[in-house]
Amino acid sequence: MSSPSHPAGITTLHRLATASWPALEVRVAHLAAECQVSLVLPCHVRELGTEALAGMIAELAQAPWIRRIVVGLDGAGPDDLSGARQAFAGLPQETFLLWSGAPSILALEAQLKAAGQTSAVAGKGRNVWLGAGLALAHGGTGVVALHDCDIKNYSREIVGRLCHPLLEKAWGFHYNKGFYSRHSDRLHGRVQRLLVRPLLRAMELRAGPVPMLQFLSAFRYPLAGESALESTLLSRLNFSSTWGLEIGLLEEVRRHLTPSAVCQTELCAAYDHKHHELSPDDPQHGLHRMAREVAGTLLATVGGGTYPWKEQIVETWQDLSRDALRHAAAESAMNGLDHFPEQDALAVATFGKALEAAVDQPAPPGLLPSWQAAERAVPGILHALKDAVLPQSRIQ
Repeated sequence: MSSPSHPAGITTLHRLATASWPALEVRVAHLAAECQVSLVLPCHVRELGTEALAGMIAELAQAPWIRRIVVGLDGAGPDDLSGARQAFAGLPQETFLLWSGAPSILALEAQLKAAGQTSAVAGKGRNVWLGAGLALAHGGTGVVALHDCDIKNYSREIVGRLCHPLLEKAWGFHYNKGFYSRHSDRLHGRVQRLLVRPLLRAMELRAGPVPMLQFLSAFRYPLAGESALESTLLSRLNFSSTWGLEIGLLEEVRRHLTPSAVCQTELCAAYDHKHHELSPDDPQHGLHRMAREVAGTLLATVGGGTYPWKEQIVETWQDLSRDALRHAAAESAMNGLDHFPEQDALAVATFGKALEAAVDQPAPPGLLPSWQAAERAVPGILHALKDAVLPQSRIQ
């Protein structure tokens, strides 16, 4: 179903009553008894043993309304598997550890590559895609939530607020994107506020009212890794294997849903997770790499690979990024937050180099097929994925 030309129908759901969660959780548990909830957790091996992950597991253990948890373990070797199983062993839900580097997984992926379906390399996008596939392989219609494993101030309220609007079938939502404030004693979220937001505006000024730009601009935090969607929709979405994952998924959602079926929900008062290094002198790491891949996905998505305004986009973004720096200084001062203008200025300079690289030498998109398309190309691939993971990786 194609969406109309203007995304005015996107609904924003705020977290107005902070004491409402206990009653809301009772409602979520009631609804989840009729419509199963699955949670996909992309987890890098570096996150094992961290205080953030331990806190998340303790919270999730108190959410029996989550039927199934799929942990996608990335960057790990065989020696890491025992520790990973031990870390998640306390979860009472049906829990699976999907090692993205397992020979059985690589063999299945080779079948898809032979069928011309994918050439994507390892990364978060591939990890999420595999986890989504395993959630789908276990069958049944329901709601699948996605979020990262590095949330320092985690509460199960986050996954509850992600799933609740979709569980209320009468509301008519099929996709929910989380948003929140990114601050502690200072503002965070540099890629969002210093690159993406001014770049969306710059592209609007150059390209005009492109539906995809209007759709993206309607989201408070398009780079948020927290979302929930109905399993039938999940099976139809292509994935990006790069840091453009979230932008790419939003474009897929726009292709498949009308705006009235899409909402965004405020998940918490403030959100804190691990902070990536800027890596101003290394375009292959940190926020430098992330910025290039996010910008490249935006340019490819909106311009379709050909954008006559590309020569002006960096200059226009630079003008708007100066406004973003001014806005950050004002917001920090009004809220009594620490502010480090030289660090933000360095981030803008780094993101400028990343944007120039994305314009001059766009990287391949690294697309991963929808699981519906994968099943057509290699019949039985989802069942094979389920069998490949189950023997050695079911934790509970």
